[in-house]
Amino acid sequence: MRPARILFLQRALLVVCILAYVKCFLWMYVDYLFPTWGYFGFDYNPPGTGYLALAWVLSVAPSLWMPMKLTRPSQLAYWVLYITVIIPSMFVPMYAGMNPVTGNAILMLTLFTGFAMTGSSYLLPLFRIGLPKIPKQLFWMVLAAVAIFLTLWLLIVFRGHLQLVSFGVAYELRDAANDVAEGSLVNYAFMLLSGAINPFLMGYGLYFKRRWLFFAGALGQILIYSVGGTKGSILSIVFILSIHGMLKIRKIPFALILSFGSLLLLAGTTFSIRFTGNGDVSFLGGIAQYVILMRTLSINGLLTAQYFDFFQHNPLTYLSHIHGVNWFVHYPYSNPVGQEIGLAYAGTTGLDATAHFWATDGIGGFGLPGIVLVSVICAVVFWLLDSVSKRHDPRLVALVTAYAAYNLANISIFTSLLSGGLALLMFFMYVLPKPGLQKSGDPANREIRAASRFTEFHRGCAQVGE
Repeated sequence: MRPARILFLQRALLVVCILAYVKCFLWMYVDYLFPTWGYFGFDYNPPGTGYLALAWVLSVAPSLWMPMKLTRPSQLAYWVLYITVIIPSMFVPMYAGMNPVTGNAILMLTLFTGFAMTGSSYLLPLFRIGLPKIPKQLFWMVLAAVAIFLTLWLLIVFRGHLQLVSFGVAYELRDAANDVAEGSLVNYAFMLLSGAINPFLMGYGLYFKRRWLFFAGALGQILIYSVGGTKGSILSIVFILSIHGMLKIRKIPFALILSFGSLLLLAGTTFSIRFTGNGDVSFLGGIAQYVILMRTLSINGLLTAQYFDFFQHNPLTYLSHIHGVNWFVHYPYSNPVGQEIGLAYAGTTGLDATAHFWATDGIGGFGLPGIVLVSVICAVVFWLLDSVSKRHDPRLVALVTAYAAYNLANISIFTSLLSGGLALLMFFMYVLPKPGLQKSGDPANREIRAASRFTEFHRGCAQVGE
C-alpha cells in the first residue's frame, strides 16, 4: 500500500476515534455528570441544533491537524490539552447554561482559535544552542544531593504529620499541612520534588529500564501525598506509567494509541456505572469514576464556563494574580483567583477552583482576547521546550515532562513553569548529558553498531594487505 494512502487511512481513523470520543463524552454527561454532579454546576440545558452542531465541528476539527507521531516532546502536552480542555470546553459551557448561547459560541470560537495558534509552534524550526559540557557523574551527583536535601527538609518539617489517607479526606490533610508549613518556606521543597525531580526520576527510569530510579521517584510522590494530600502526586505515577506504555508501541502512530486509549477509558468507566450506580465515592469504582470522568475529563469544561461568567461581571486581573506582576499591577481580590471562583459558585473559599491557563491567565487576565495572548505564550513555551531538548529522544523528554503536561491542563502557565516545575525540567533536559549509545532496540543504535562493524572490517582488510 502506498505511503500516502496509509497516512490518509490513519488520519481518517483518528477522526473516527475522536468522533466516537465526543459521542461517548455526551453520553457520559447525560448519564453520569448531570445526575451525579449537577449540584456542582454540571447542569443540563440542551442547546439549539445549530449551536450543538458548532460544538461538534469545533471539537472534532483539530483531529485534522493534530500530530500523528510524537516528533516533538511538547506534542504530548498539546494532546493532553485537546482531550482534557478543548473538547469538554466546547460542550459543558453550553449545557451548564451560565451564559447566553451566543456568548458561549464566541467563547468556543475563541478557544478553537487559541488552540490552533498554540499548535502553530510546530511550524517553526527549532533553534540551535550551545551544548553544556557537564560530566554525567556530576549531573547525577548534584541531582541526588538536591533531592536528598529537599526530602530531608520535608521529613524534618512534617515529622509526626505523615499519613496515607483516602482521597475523601485528602483536603483535611492538605489544610493541616498548610498550617504546619506556614512560615517555613518548605513549600519550595514540596513543589520542586513533586513537579520536577520525582517525575524526572520516574520518566528517566522507565525509559532506560532503571527500575530503582522509577521507584525512587514514585516513593517520592507517595511521600508528597502523605505530606500534603495532593492527589496529583499519586495520579502522576499512573499517568507516567500509562504514557510509557503507549510510547512503547512503535508500529501504530501515537495519536491513534492515545485517542483510542482515551476512548476506551471514557467508555469503560462510563459503562461501569451500570453496575456500580452513581454518586457513591466510598468504594474503589466510585473513586475511579470521580477521578476519571469528573475530575480529569470534564472539570475543565465547567471551569471554562465559570471563569467566563465570573469575569464578565467582576474586575480582570491583568495577570496581577502572578507573583511579581502584583508588585506593579494591583490585584483586585482578597483571595487567590481559584478561591474567588470557589466562593462565587460553591459558597466557600475551601474550594480552590484553579483552572487551565486559558481560563486563569487568558479569561481572568484580559477576557476573551486574553485567550489569544496566552495561546501565543504557550506556543513559545512549547517551542523552547522542544528546542532545548532536541538532542534527546522525544519519547524520553515526553516521559519526564508528562506530569508537567498534566499540570498545564489544570493551572496557570506561569505557575506551571515556576511552581509546577516545567522550567526546571527544561533545564534538566538542556544540561542532561546525552548517552553515548541509545537504547539497544533503537534504529539509531543499530546504525551505529553497523557503522562500527563496517569500519572494523575495512581496518582488518587493510592490515591483511599490509
